[in-house]
Amino acid sequence: FAEDTRRLLRVTVIDLVLSTDMSRHFDIITLVKSKVGSAIARAPPRQSASFLESLPNGFSHRASHDVHLDHKAGVDLNNLSAEQMHLIFQFALKVADIGHCMLRLDQHKFWVGNLEMEFFNQGDLEKEAGVPISPLMDRTKPGPTNGSNQAGFFEVIVVPTIFLWQTLFPGSANQLQQQTMINLRFWKNNACSDHQSDVVSNS
Repeated sequence: FAEDTRRLLRVTVIDLVLSTDMSRHFDIITLVKSKVGSAIARAPPRQSASFLESLPNGFSHRASHDVHLDHKAGVDLNNLSAEQMHLIFQFALKVADIGHCMLRLDQHKFWVGNLEMEFFNQGDLEKEAGVPISPLMDRTKPGPTNGSNQAGFFEVIVVPTIFLWQTLFPGSANQLQQQTMINLRFWKNNACSDHQSDVVSNS
């Protein structure tokens, strides 16, 4: 690569990776809706019936996350600005970052179990260092394998995110949406379990 191209690539990759930081999640989602959404014909909300029918009662409105876009049109990648394309790249990596939530249930539970081990190990280091233990990283408290914690993460982060992706790219995520709801139902059904790690390993 030429030096200017190499420099641009490096800066872009670093920014894309940093965009997966959950502290930036809602900021990026808002930018995607406002700036990339403008590339889609405005229309009254038309939501995927098959997907919304699978949502828990009272959840359909939250899942739509006030995206008033034409779901059939999708976004035209040939007519986007550089800023819009960069937001698409950021959003795509964010979807991939939480992709285990859309995997087959046994695979999804495997990754949640690994995530919990990673979280608890970090919490142990934070405790040794005398600093506050980060949320979900205290092994004496419910962690990522807790059904209520996972159900909340799905409802606040995962479902609205995959719904927005499907809005921008119609037909690209039907199977992912269906599996997302299967996994969400699993966590909601196990929200009151006393032994969450057993839920992950034995269910």
